[in-house]
Amino acid sequence: MKNKNALRKHFVAPWTSDDKKPSEDDYLPLAANIQSIEDDSDEDTEDSGFYDGDGSKETTINGRTEKWKVSGYNDPDDKAQALIAGMRRNTTDDGRKLWHKIVNVNGEIDEGIAKAMDIKAGGGDATDYEAFECSLNFVSTPTVTPKDTTPAVTPKDATPAG
Repeated sequence: MKNKNALRKHFVAPWTSDDKKPSEDDYLPLAANIQSIEDDSDEDTEDSGFYDGDGSKETTINGRTEKWKVSGYNDPDDKAQALIAGMRRNTTDDGRKLWHKIVNVNGEIDEGIAKAMDIKAGGGDATDYEAFECSLNFVSTPTVTPKDTTPAVTPKDATPAG
């Protein structure tokens, strides 16, 4: 089944420390005036051939960085954009950290600490609306929470028989 990208939801929350996860209320939807959010991940690979093989090259993955490229129109009143835009002049690693949560269409949730990079909040041609762009780079592999498979309890199900 094909799904529209807009069904995948992205949220950001302020970072205070690596071991203090934000509450659900702290998360801000990254959606208003955002036109595109693309997986722009990097893989560091090395090609090698060995004498115990047939001479063909084999690709080894040395590491992977998950990055999401965000672009759209700048909206300084949007809380998620304001959080990110407020980091653009910060040049310290901790000053660029935030929490990034992705709620995938299949119900899985990816969540972890990311750094906001390549931030642009404003600018462009005179006839265009101001642009908003950034890249949200997870600092490590995000935690993946599988889709909740617990059946929902309806009020009817919770009513004792009798």
